[in-house]
Amino acid sequence: MPVVKLTGSVLLYALLLVGCGYKPSPCPQATVDFQEIPPGLSHTDVFVEVSNPSPDNGFQVVTKLTAVSGVFADPFARETTYTCAHDVSGPVEICVNATYTEGGDADPNIGVSQEYLRTPHVRLIMPLDCSETKCSIVMCPEDKNECPVVSSLTVEPMVLAEGEMATIEVVAEDPDDNPGDLVTTLSARRGTIADPNAATTTYTCDPNFGGAIEICVVASDGDLSCDAELCTSVLCPGDPGENTCPIIESFSANPNPIPSGEEMTTVRVDATDLDGSPEPLRTKLTSDGGAFEDPLAAETTFRCGEPGDVEIFVDATDGDPECDQRRSLTVRCPSDVRLNVCPMLFVVNAIPRNIAPGETTTSIETRAQDTDGLPLPLVLTLNSLWGSFENTDNIQEPNNVVAQNATYVCDRPGEVEVCVDASDGACVKTLCDNVVCPPDIPTPP
Repeated sequence: MPVVKLTGSVLLYALLLVGCGYKPSPCPQATVDFQEIPPGLSHTDVFVEVSNPSPDNGFQVVTKLTAVSGVFADPFARETTYTCAHDVSGPVEICVNATYTEGGDADPNIGVSQEYLRTPHVRLIMPLDCSETKCSIVMCPEDKNECPVVSSLTVEPMVLAEGEMATIEVVAEDPDDNPGDLVTTLSARRGTIADPNAATTTYTCDPNFGGAIEICVVASDGDLSCDAELCTSVLCPGDPGENTCPIIESFSANPNPIPSGEEMTTVRVDATDLDGSPEPLRTKLTSDGGAFEDPLAAETTFRCGEPGDVEIFVDATDGDPECDQRRSLTVRCPSDVRLNVCPMLFVVNAIPRNIAPGETTTSIETRAQDTDGLPLPLVLTLNSLWGSFENTDNIQEPNNVVAQNATYVCDRPGEVEVCVDASDGACVKTLCDNVVCPPDIPTPP
């Protein structure tokens, strides 16, 4: 029988493995599982399974899903949905990272060191240093879901007499009949629709409310990000008895999806307010995933700030909070969009902070930088609770640095906070400084 000789270091290591209850890894493990995406669809349900080797160590396991393209509905959930990028087909790597974090539902009476107590000669991994990532491959099909389109929504007659009914007709189509059957759903702010899911149906006014009534249709193929909506109005007899609310008739982006290699689309809002009261109609566009060239315009340009499905919103108001309207739209940004880098705001300085008696002004210096220059050029904006600013021009300097050498003008004595906002259209950073105006400045009436 051959004799195996163990060196001192090998023998010590072997003894440590046996004597210390060796585990392959003291860190939590996670795997990601999913169903195959059939042709014509672009999403699948994703399930994360977690194995925690130390369930009583006082820490909670958290997971995060990532993908080289496409998006997760909730990257931190154990059950969620993955959607392929509209311009990516074939194998896509999706990964899940598992780590410990403080807090959670672990037993607070169990000491953190108990599970990790080992022979002093063994270097231990601290729980909060644990980080394990495992990946899988999902196949994104060539043929993906095409969104339904509402071609028209008509109501005849649009002005109704007492007891008269209107006929509603909806024309909508789903180019690929995926992932489910096309369903159209009609709704009205007031009144009754005989069959909300019919292509042709009737509308009856609420006898207690007259004026302009909004009627909308939503076309859905089962993919919520593809829902298409169109609205119109009908004029019911009688006194409205209340403010006539704004109507967002349509909200669209063209092109949508945005082709690979491009980053922008034209967004259009069609909104009306028949009574123009109590204030003129105003609309505002917002999004957390990009920026608008002019968010207050009825037609403007949206630039993607991240790849994948990005939700944009339009809010319409006529000054009556109870009548505020909001619509959302999913813009499908290409996978090659550059991720937006938020600006860096370096400084806002008041020189001097304490304005001498007999003086009314001080210099305000601000500096910021936006390394990528996206999605819109960097803009610095000064503001304060009272007083005013002069010479607020944005000065362009090398390396996408923007500066201001402004003047603050006091209009009352005392301390006031002066702030600057640095915005690239998608991110806003704010810094503030205090200015003390002299006591000899008269207080305004």
